[in-house]
Amino acid sequence: MSEELRKEARQLKRELLEAKHKKEERALRPKEKEEEETAPNSVVEEYLQEKRKYEDKRKQQPKKGASREDQTLALLDRFKTKLTQAIEETPENELSEPDVDNDEGWMSHVLQFEDRSRKVKDASMQDEDTFEIYDPRNPVTKRRREESKKIMREKKERR
Repeated sequence: MSEELRKEARQLKRELLEAKHKKEERALRPKEKEEEETAPNSVVEEYLQEKRKYEDKRKQQPKKGASREDQTLALLDRFKTKLTQAIEETPENELSEPDVDNDEGWMSHVLQFEDRSRKVKDASMQDEDTFEIYDPRNPVTKRRREESKKIMREKKERR
């Protein structure tokens, strides 16, 4: 009798799982059909194809962790090799028009900035990057403030 109950319990579990899977499949199918039906013109259809493409890429991408870090480092290495190849393969005189789709000419260029030196420098400063730093709580600073207040009072009294 216990064997019969076990068999019946297993069968019920299987049926429940199958019913659950069918419901999930049914829930997914209408969504896909709705997307396909709502694409009457080519622009929307093109958008949906691109969306699916990027969703597939996202699903293939590993989650956080060591594998994700390895993938990022591999992409960085691939970019570095691409840069070095572009620098090595740079022709001296390039007269032809570059392809817009595959323009890698920027990789061989050297980034240079204009040297903007200051024409007028403050004579009171030692260096242009030197700034005076003071703490108002410092006793020396407090004394200087008090002295300057006294001087200002004296000047006001003289008037």
